[in-house]
Amino acid sequence: MIPDERRRRLLHLVEERGSASIADLTEELGVSHMTVRRDIRVLEEDGRLVSVSGGVAKPSRLALDATHQAKLGIRPRQKETIASRAADLARPGDLVYLDAGTTMLALARELVRRAAQHPNDAPASALDVVTNDLAVAAAVGEHPQARVHVLGGTLDSGNMSTQGPLTAAELAEFNIDLAFVSASSFDLRGLSVPTDAKSVVKRAIIANSARAYLTTDSSKYGRVAAFKALALDVFDGILSDEDLPEAAREHAQQHGLELLL
Repeated sequence: MIPDERRRRLLHLVEERGSASIADLTEELGVSHMTVRRDIRVLEEDGRLVSVSGGVAKPSRLALDATHQAKLGIRPRQKETIASRAADLARPGDLVYLDAGTTMLALARELVRRAAQHPNDAPASALDVVTNDLAVAAAVGEHPQARVHVLGGTLDSGNMSTQGPLTAAELAEFNIDLAFVSASSFDLRGLSVPTDAKSVVKRAIIANSARAYLTTDSSKYGRVAAFKALALDVFDGILSDEDLPEAAREHAQQHGLELLL
């Protein structure tokens, strides 16, 4: 069986079942584990499949973002751990961008907590943050020495954040030192979003930041939304948790991205 034919067969098997193990695919196709893994990698890079524990599955389609309230209860431990590691990257005097989302809210609280530990050290205690997330802005604003720049635009009331061309245009007025970019869905092709209004903001973040890190827990991997926003190789690194699939780790390393789990 030629490679293209074999991959079509592999794809058909996964689509038929919803998911399949490496062992099952090896037996069904009559080829080695290595061959199956190579085929999966090709199909995953095309966005046709996604790696899961022990095998592969069809990508899940994200039509709409979950609300801010719903996201608060999802994987809080992972978000706090990611936030702690992300805060290590911030240097005194940095203008930091915090994207919308509950992982960013955890990071905002961690930055405030650390700044409060140095009340008499101006560079260490001052926070200078740009954000389009109203909850993040309020959390950073709790620190007396914080400067918070809140971006205007169209309100996404479910996520308590602004979006659209006006948000992107306001972002372009800043020279961001360090940006943390959230994601509700990503795969080996990069980030995707449910609306074009979100896509223009994601692109503006990268265009106006010296350093940028994809900052998201691993449960968002393997989801796909309607609009392509950013390729993974535009980032300096990925901040996630220890459950990030091996395919994503290998992809990051091959493209020179710093991987912080």
